[in-house]
Amino acid sequence: MGDFTLESASIDVLGIGLCTVDLLFAVPHVPQFDHSTRASQFLRQGGGPAATALVTFARLAPGARGTFIGKVGDDEDGDFIRYGLEQEGIDVGHFAVARGAQSRVALVLVEESSGERGFVTRPESCGELAPSDLCKEIVSSARIVHLDDADATCMQAAIWAREAGRTVVFDGTWMHEDIEAFLPWVNVPVVSEPLVRRWLPELSPADVVKKLSEHGAHLAVYTRGARGCVAHWNNETHFFPAFPTEVVDTTGAGDAFHGAVLYGLYRQWAPEQTIRFASATAALNCRTLGGRTALPERAEVEHFLSETKI
Repeated sequence: MGDFTLESASIDVLGIGLCTVDLLFAVPHVPQFDHSTRASQFLRQGGGPAATALVTFARLAPGARGTFIGKVGDDEDGDFIRYGLEQEGIDVGHFAVARGAQSRVALVLVEESSGERGFVTRPESCGELAPSDLCKEIVSSARIVHLDDADATCMQAAIWAREAGRTVVFDGTWMHEDIEAFLPWVNVPVVSEPLVRRWLPELSPADVVKKLSEHGAHLAVYTRGARGCVAHWNNETHFFPAFPTEVVDTTGAGDAFHGAVLYGLYRQWAPEQTIRFASATAALNCRTLGGRTALPERAEVEHFLSETKI
């Protein structure tokens, strides 16, 4: 997988990206207009891909130095987002705060029978995180930088991190027009089906990870939900099944996978160990409502792996 420079870093893992307040309702079916549907569960919780990945990492590595940079309004929802991360031991001192703006809020409808979700987002006014919201010294001081987009802000962060000899991990969920220019700055891309459907719909899963590796990735992973994942490293392709679990809510399963990959890189594990651990972490996170509710500690993941033979 290649050697990464880990010395002289003041931050173990830095996450940069979207952060939200999630309003989660477990419902028997999609509501219809002019009808009322009663939810069986409700939860208000912090969300966002990179943000939840950082929470996962913090649960797995208590005492490690995790920092998250996002953008919020100066409203109560923004305070809620930052407080939730602080409670997990994550540094939020470098957040961008838009004065007089509303933070991002998402309505998440979770189907009771399958755990699948649908999202409705509130129009927000705080804008996107901009390159000017980042500090080069902070980004360059992180051992591992985790990004959830290929936009100009994440591109700048990836360039600074790689120039400093750091490791860049990419959560590839959303399609961005600059994806081809962005990927050469990424050490570990972990992409999922929404991106692949739009970017590489004609390729097989094995060819997807090979293409990612052609951009210079040391470890490339394509996650496919209940169908497991495919990975490529050292010129070899490997297939991993998903772990069986009782699914209540799939919200945050991919984010949990990414956070566990961050943990494996932090511990300098071999790719196979990292991916099996990440797959188990994602499975365990599906057990209850919410993207962060069931995020496990390391001992729980290890016990699950010891009891589950696949």
